[in-house]
Amino acid sequence: MKKIVLIAVALLVASTAFSQNYKTSLGLRAGSSVGASLKHFINEQDALEAIVDVDIVRHDELKIRAGGFYERHFDVNVDGFALYAGAGASAGVHVSGLYSKQFMISLDLIGGAEYKFNNVPIAISADWTPRVQLISNTGLKMPNFALTFRYIIK
Repeated sequence: MKKIVLIAVALLVASTAFSQNYKTSLGLRAGSSVGASLKHFINEQDALEAIVDVDIVRHDELKIRAGGFYERHFDVNVDGFALYAGAGASAGVHVSGLYSKQFMISLDLIGGAEYKFNNVPIAISADWTPRVQLISNTGLKMPNFALTFRYIIK
């Protein structure tokens, strides 16, 4: 466990120059939930990402969530490939089910890997977004995985 924490801290404070070779992308996500993602790099390493998704917890429970993340991207010396980690927050509503019509707010983390294809305006990422839900069905929510296909706008 100590090694994992040390590696995470080292990645967050690393300051190597790196560029993912695009500025803005828009894509579709699928995994624990389905939705859309808009990612915008504010400099060579740092990006802001907005995610809107629909989560079908069980056949009778549905929730809609929107969130925002600050992400730091790390070069791994493979052309087009990067690891990233970040934090953010999200809010949403339970549309149906046990917590129907209840508002929810959470503090979120994100970690993943992204590959940007050469000569094609496409990027693919896989991420994990654990969260601590503060309002409505409170607690740690761990199983949030997704695969995102993005079109590079610029």
